[in-house]
Amino acid sequence: GCPRKFAPCVKAGAWPGSHTSAMSVPDADFELVAEERAAARAFVARSEVRLSTFHRIAVGMLSGAGLLVVLPVVARDSVTGILRSLLVGHVSLSDGFLIAAVGAVLGVPASALWLLFADLTRFYFHANHIGDQGKSLFTPRFTLTALQLPSDELGISASAELQRTRLHPRNIELLVPSNEAARERIDKQLTAYGKLAAKSSDESRAQGLFELAASKSRPLLDEVAKIEHGMARHVLRLRGLVLRYVKALLALLTTALAIYAGDAIVASLGAREEMSDTGIFWLAIVIAVWAPMVVLAVKSPVRWIESLMKGDDTPSHALARDPELTYVERVSLWIAGFGWLAAATAILLSIVPATASSAMRGAGGAVIGVSAVVLVLAILSGRLRGAE
Repeated sequence: GCPRKFAPCVKAGAWPGSHTSAMSVPDADFELVAEERAAARAFVARSEVRLSTFHRIAVGMLSGAGLLVVLPVVARDSVTGILRSLLVGHVSLSDGFLIAAVGAVLGVPASALWLLFADLTRFYFHANHIGDQGKSLFTPRFTLTALQLPSDELGISASAELQRTRLHPRNIELLVPSNEAARERIDKQLTAYGKLAAKSSDESRAQGLFELAASKSRPLLDEVAKIEHGMARHVLRLRGLVLRYVKALLALLTTALAIYAGDAIVASLGAREEMSDTGIFWLAIVIAVWAPMVVLAVKSPVRWIESLMKGDDTPSHALARDPELTYVERVSLWIAGFGWLAAATAILLSIVPATASSAMRGAGGAVIGVSAVVLVLAILSGRLRGAE
């Protein structure tokens, strides 16, 4: 029997998808008064609205990320023109270093987009523990779980009627179609998770699918606690997701400018078929300038947030030391640093020969020096801010 007015009958397996552990079962002597129950219901409803807002923001990131992938298509002729001019004909040592530098130019936005899509995947999917107590069995599930009525919302008679209705064939058929092909597909899916191996009845198949959807009938207070933790997870992941989206966009725009500048150099020199020594020099100049600029670009969002916090008279902060929010900067730094070294080497190989003009030597030396200083300052800026 159930000693409470609102039946706390939430033993494991009582309803399809119901696997509430002993830790989540409320004290049998505890009972919410009407005002408390109304407040909990209002909080759950308000939280559902907030969660839908979070997911609308994530959908905007997903759509925007798709557009970021389409944008490079516009510059494909520029990229292929530069690479063709470097690969056609005799490939010198300078050409080899410049090809590596061009690869680094393309690698920064590609890695930023890769990390963005990884964040989007982690936002929309979450681990779902479906094992029995004391055993671990996890499956991937969508970040929003399916819902069941809280187990203590109905009295004993209504709970029994709800259970009977849940197990009615016309309702089971909505989840488990009444044909052998669908049953076989569901059996294969459930068998893949070991302990969820389907049995002979459609009711057991439905219960297994409820578990995969993380659909459990919890007491109302358990539902409130679950939503509170889920909201915190959404906020933390969405915070990093928005930052990575902005960084990917800035990296792509900075790289697009460098690609367009390189294409203009190739076109102005009339070197569409084979890159000249002068073209190699000026293209290496563009990449040497791009390297510190792209590092500054991907670090800009963090600097903007830090400036905002300083404007609010925040005495100290640790944003620059947060490994999750600065991961794109670290990856971009390594790739851009490699690109700068390759471009600087190509510049040096272009100005060392005696045939190089004094103007080329002066310009090459100045660009290497200035870009190296800017790159070092861009690297140290985050560390200096984090040490404050």
